[in-house]
Amino acid sequence: MKKNIKASIILIISIVALFSCEKEVPTVLDLSTTNLLLPNINAEATVEITANGNWTASVASTWCTVSPTSGNGNGILKIIATDNVGDKERSVTVSINSKEITKYAKITQDVPSLELDNIQFNFSKEASSASLTISSNTAWEIAIPSNIGWIAATPDKGEGNANVSFSISNNIDAERSADIEILYSNKSKIVTIVQERGKNGIPSSPVLKAPLADAVNISRLPAFRWSTSNDPDGDHVSYIFEYGINPDSWDVSIPVDDTVYYMPAYLESNTKYFWQVTAVDEFEGKSSTISQNSFTTGISTSYFNGEYRLYQENTKGQKPSVIIFMGDGYQAEDHVDGGRYDNHLDEGIEAFFSVEPYKSYREYFTVYKVGAYSRDSGVKQTDKNLMKHSVFETDFLGGSSLSTNTDKVFDYARVVPGIDDEALKNTLIVLVVNENRYAGTCWMWSDGKAIAIVPVSRSGQDEQAYPNIVNHEAGGHGYGRLADEYISSQNIGKTLPESDVTSFQSWVRNGFYPNVDLTGNLNEVKWKYFLGEPGYSRVGTYEGAYYYAYGAWRPETSSCMVHNEQYYNAPSREAMVKRILKTAGETFSFEIFLEKDVQKSPDAKMATKSFNPLTFIPLAPPVMVR
Repeated sequence: MKKNIKASIILIISIVALFSCEKEVPTVLDLSTTNLLLPNINAEATVEITANGNWTASVASTWCTVSPTSGNGNGILKIIATDNVGDKERSVTVSINSKEITKYAKITQDVPSLELDNIQFNFSKEASSASLTISSNTAWEIAIPSNIGWIAATPDKGEGNANVSFSISNNIDAERSADIEILYSNKSKIVTIVQERGKNGIPSSPVLKAPLADAVNISRLPAFRWSTSNDPDGDHVSYIFEYGINPDSWDVSIPVDDTVYYMPAYLESNTKYFWQVTAVDEFEGKSSTISQNSFTTGISTSYFNGEYRLYQENTKGQKPSVIIFMGDGYQAEDHVDGGRYDNHLDEGIEAFFSVEPYKSYREYFTVYKVGAYSRDSGVKQTDKNLMKHSVFETDFLGGSSLSTNTDKVFDYARVVPGIDDEALKNTLIVLVVNENRYAGTCWMWSDGKAIAIVPVSRSGQDEQAYPNIVNHEAGGHGYGRLADEYISSQNIGKTLPESDVTSFQSWVRNGFYPNVDLTGNLNEVKWKYFLGEPGYSRVGTYEGAYYYAYGAWRPETSSCMVHNEQYYNAPSREAMVKRILKTAGETFSFEIFLEKDVQKSPDAKMATKSFNPLTFIPLAPPVMVR
């Protein structure tokens, strides 16, 4: 019995000892690394796990995953990261747990980077190549625009570090350049490639045109002109203009973009000058031969471009009626004092004051002339496909209609003292056009501004066309604010339509059209007070005016506003005098007007002059601008 008890005790001690030994075995958990640096793209890595029991792995991340997430004993943990396309490095911690032990592995993912050893290459015109070193930790691609066929890259894509060769083809044209993108991740860097021009031609030597070689008695304000130089490569050409009294040491050297140069100041009189012009292309290629001439000045002077001259000054009235004459299509050479410009403008001024009532009231007017240089002689004629470059861009539009750059005309008028935007409303501008062509148009604004465009017409229906056009456009429309009294050929037999009636009445309210009425009733017509006055038997009501045969009446059978004769009818003269005296600050009196109204009918020569209304071509209607 004792023996059995002893054996039982020994067995119990052995079992307890056995269990005691198992409880003392330690947990094993080790990682091959606790820090991992992953590339920014296609990132995979492994961590070796050494363990003597079960383990689990986890990571709190959307961009990093681990597999497997559990195991027993030794194992390999695979780590995968999505591509990092951001601008910052990112990291996360992987936890591996076995029983009471937890180990950690820090996962860090790099940002994409790419560095270049050069960002600009400058190539000669010959075909050549150059190398670009790329230092990168990511994939990249070279993007050459599809329209750039003269650049090739080898290789054009890759990953990590590389040397790229840029090959450039031969250049036979102007300088060329291109920006090449190096794309990586969602970013890019730019490499600029520039290749010098392949052209090497030089511009031709300009031919000097004016002043002529060895010319004498030249104006002290000459215009220098030369031919356009051609460049064999088609490059833009400019010029270096030089002049002085010594050709070995030029007094003035000026870059010029045109083929004409206007002097800013007078030259010395009776002095020999030398001048030359060198053509220069945009790549500093100069003409091989420099064109040089000489000339000798005289004593004559000229208008400067934009210079005003006082022709006459008022001697009556507190404030004058101002008229400014200027010309279009006149070159600098025409502006010599006493030359073509003066002659044409003076003739126009005298024509204006040759007709009553301007003739009798001339002392109330101040008249200016303003110089205006045009590049070409004459103006544009669109209707004849003739192109000219004139300062005010005047254009014949067909028939007798003309347009001009009114804003520029007003700019030139403002050089006259006292002429500002307000003064322009009571100033007549007469633009004399250097073309022998019958036409004329007055541009009139509701606020009072007026530009009468008058060509120097010498031929056609009337050898006196130019003075007569001045009377019609400047004296009649521009200053008198008169309506046309003729019947247009397309309106023969037609009645003034309601739309034109409305327009007419609107302009009457603005102070225009005193010489036409819409009634033939002698008791109601606007000039009824002339009827029965001694010497005014011509005045009545004559249907046919304002371009229509019916519905509008004129006061006399004929006048300047019918067929340009040098005679204004009585109501027209009265309206002109009213404006003259109002501007002068004087009171108008009908009785005094009658006393001073010295010409009550056309002169004998005009009265017997042949006039055929079926063949006469009237001037264009004024352009009315609100």
